[in-house]
Amino acid sequence: MAKGTNDAQLLIQSLRKAYASTPTSLKIIDLYVVYAVATALIQVAYMAMVGSFPFNSFLSGVLSCVGTAVLAVCLRIQVNKDNKEFKDLPPERAFADFVLCNLVLHLVIMNFLG
Repeated sequence: MAKGTNDAQLLIQSLRKAYASTPTSLKIIDLYVVYAVATALIQVAYMAMVGSFPFNSFLSGVLSCVGTAVLAVCLRIQVNKDNKEFKDLPPERAFADFVLCNLVLHLVIMNFLG
């Protein structure tokens, strides 16, 4: 059991060291993704405790959080300097795409609410 614990500690330390060199802008995007996923989980827990009477509202809230998290992950991929696939894409364009897609997502969510 001690070997497994030691391996887990080494893994956590190596991940922490690698993440320390991550640019601040990517860390902010990561925090936004964690916030969006945590909000979706809170909504699911609330629905499990209270019930899902306005089911459209529950689905809209969860899909809004999950969709926003997915779009933020796409933004992170496009803004990352180590990603060679998007090296010609300026960060301003990636952010504009993120904002436009979020606008479309939330218009669809609002339409789904009724």
